[in-house]
Amino acid sequence: MSTSSKSTPTSILKRSKNLRGRLSELSQTPTKVRFKLPHSQKVRNILESYIQTKVTRDYGNLLCLIRDGELTDDDISALLKEATECISILTQELRLFVEVLLSVKWTDKKKSVVSEYQGFVVNLLSAHNYHARMVIDKLVQLFLPGPTEPDWPEGIPTDEDHAKLANVHTLLNVLITVIPMCKELLMTSATSQFPYYNKSTHVHEYYVHNLLWILEYQPKFRQDVLYLILSKLVILDVNAPREEIQKFAEDEDIFSMDDTKSVKSLKSSTTAFTQVNRLVVADTLDICLDKLFNYIIDECHDSSSGEVDWEKLKKLYHEIIPIFDKLILPTYDTHHVQYVMFLMCCLKSTVAEAFLNYLWKKVCNPNVPRVLRQAAVNYIASLLARANFITLALLKSVLTQIAEWIHMYISNQDSLECVNVDLRVHGVFYSICQGLFYIVAFRHKDFAGTKKGISFLGSLNMGKIITSRLNPLRVCQPAVVQNFAAITRQYQLAYCYTVIEHNARNTMPMIYQDEKGSVMMSNNVLDAYYPFDPYVLERSSKKIQPFYRDYHEELLKEEMEVDLNGKEPDVDDFLYNNDMSSPSNSKTMKFSYGTSPGFKFKG
Repeated sequence: MSTSSKSTPTSILKRSKNLRGRLSELSQTPTKVRFKLPHSQKVRNILESYIQTKVTRDYGNLLCLIRDGELTDDDISALLKEATECISILTQELRLFVEVLLSVKWTDKKKSVVSEYQGFVVNLLSAHNYHARMVIDKLVQLFLPGPTEPDWPEGIPTDEDHAKLANVHTLLNVLITVIPMCKELLMTSATSQFPYYNKSTHVHEYYVHNLLWILEYQPKFRQDVLYLILSKLVILDVNAPREEIQKFAEDEDIFSMDDTKSVKSLKSSTTAFTQVNRLVVADTLDICLDKLFNYIIDECHDSSSGEVDWEKLKKLYHEIIPIFDKLILPTYDTHHVQYVMFLMCCLKSTVAEAFLNYLWKKVCNPNVPRVLRQAAVNYIASLLARANFITLALLKSVLTQIAEWIHMYISNQDSLECVNVDLRVHGVFYSICQGLFYIVAFRHKDFAGTKKGISFLGSLNMGKIITSRLNPLRVCQPAVVQNFAAITRQYQLAYCYTVIEHNARNTMPMIYQDEKGSVMMSNNVLDAYYPFDPYVLERSSKKIQPFYRDYHEELLKEEMEVDLNGKEPDVDDFLYNNDMSSPSNSKTMKFSYGTSPGFKFKG
């Protein structure tokens, strides 16, 4: 016991920064006598007194002290030791005390404090597992950066951030191993706390980095974690369309820097709830995909030799395929997320073949919804056209399968008395035909160099396809039709222009009633969506570009014959424009970066 003859009462507005002194103040009497009690006894007395009497004065002051106090490393260490001695009484009645104690900033403290915190948490959940949800939520909250933390240079964590996060993941690993219920709680918490899509790029980067870190010590979570990441990246992807990204890049060159209002209006899009900067969303998607691509590449290569590890690649492929089937394939008009499959295919040709077989089985399965069968066709056509790692043997095999299916379908329809050109009835057939035309137009140079290659294209019997009663040239995208027509005419594989001219004179829209009885009107033309159209995100494109086939512009010249009266050429002349009108001069055909399916015609 000690006394002070000249001490003055402590002001109620002045906080003591020393934990030992503030704890003593909680029960200090107005007299000048100050008792120095052991901390463990003081904290235990306050907690037991609250449990017995429900008087919140001292208990509330204790909570405020921990929450608002500027605690030193020694203060935190002492407090954690005292709390550990009180583990047996930390029931649900003291949930607030536990929550405040768990909220103490600990990750950047010295090793002794970190060890004390980790030991307290493990002991707490071993004795009272009903605190597990709160503990996991607190740890997952640390997957998010503070509001003032700077961005990571080149997406690589600083040494300080790496050390802090390593402390979190060490504790998480122990909890998942020791307490089984933490496994389910971790994924639930990670899903609920994933940043909203319009949050800053660094917030997403920080969070995705931590989710992928979990897979280093808990690989059993991989499919769940990858599904979570990809599901959120799909949302980012649909909010950052390829065309918008390219348009914004052009706008930055057009508008001056001082015309900020005009630039902002072009970069932003307002929804019912918030305003979204699509450039920020695109940058976020770019950085997150880059991290995911790096993980896939690292995971599928042997760390010592640097060669592709087939067993690891095969295992990861089988884990991602269900995610692709459930999440990516049914989502219309994504632009970049699907390149996860492109990247995996480029690592080994066997994976590309397996992926194409998976897609083709889906196309041929009548029990699969029509929209998914058509989407699978687009994936097949786009992969074969754009991937430079597809072997010629595999390309021939797929083209043969496609052509055989088309001819079988045509034969079955020819036996019917009435055949209508109707996308609602023959949508899958037309999608497959368009896929065939698209592949031939893109990859014709692979066959044009040899007579054997031209002979193979001739064996596909494309002339019969374009002259069938189902008339696929009528419903395919005009750009695809015109490129296909030019190629097949050049190599004398088929002659499309008579059919094209006939279709140009019969462009009446189709009017029908939908399932709800509403009158609908359709132009009876297939959508132009090819999932592996050019990749325009800057950072992550470095993983894709070496394996990507760009279309190189070429000039196809046709001799235009004009009679003595100066009349237009006959219907057998090449048609370049999308509106099916005949040109007066030869034009340039180009696979465009901005227009799916990749064709563009200059007027």
